[in-house]
Amino acid sequence: MRTPLAAIQTEVEVALRDPKLDQTMAVNILRSNLEEVAKLKSLSDGLLRLARENGKTLPIESISLEKIIPEAISQVLASAEAKDITIANSVSDIAVLGDKQNLVELVVILLDNAIKYSDPKTTIKLSARKHGKYVYLAVTDQGQGIKASDLPHIFDRFYRADSSRSKEKVSGYGLGLSIAKKIVDLHQGTIEAKSTPGKGSTFTVRLPISPKEQ
Repeated sequence: MRTPLAAIQTEVEVALRDPKLDQTMAVNILRSNLEEVAKLKSLSDGLLRLARENGKTLPIESISLEKIIPEAISQVLASAEAKDITIANSVSDIAVLGDKQNLVELVVILLDNAIKYSDPKTTIKLSARKHGKYVYLAVTDQGQGIKASDLPHIFDRFYRADSSRSKEKVSGYGLGLSIAKKIVDLHQGTIEAKSTPGKGSTFTVRLPISPKEQ
């Protein structure tokens, strides 16, 4: 949290010492400070979310992925369209055991992560399959991929993979995938990532299948 605070403090101190500070410059500084405040809010929200999930028991119900995936896509569509990225959804009507709100957030995190690290004009694919007592939901991108040395740590809190993973500067504090892992754990599931540098990554979530599907 010290990084955005330091940025705000530095900008304000420099501005106050500048005898040529005018209204236009002040407005630009305030806008920049608002961006840093937004980063702080995002960070604090993520930390609070992780804290709330400790020891939490979810209201589990049978819910179709067809109700979860479109809602999650709608929340990230603007970001995808800004990079001319296509989200291809082939997930069918498969029911899992879980909490809708948390599962929507899980998919949003995975899609947002894929969008951040994908090149413009590429495709992100969502797919799902049943196997035994589980559903395997996969999010596959065509991004820069993740180095083998980073893969064991990407679900660690505050971990950021090597910057070469993306051609662009990516904002964030390394909390998204930690929250995703916490949500999956609360659903008695698993999450893993496979990646080939230069070709893309696939995040696969295993969730308990609804008795309706067995």
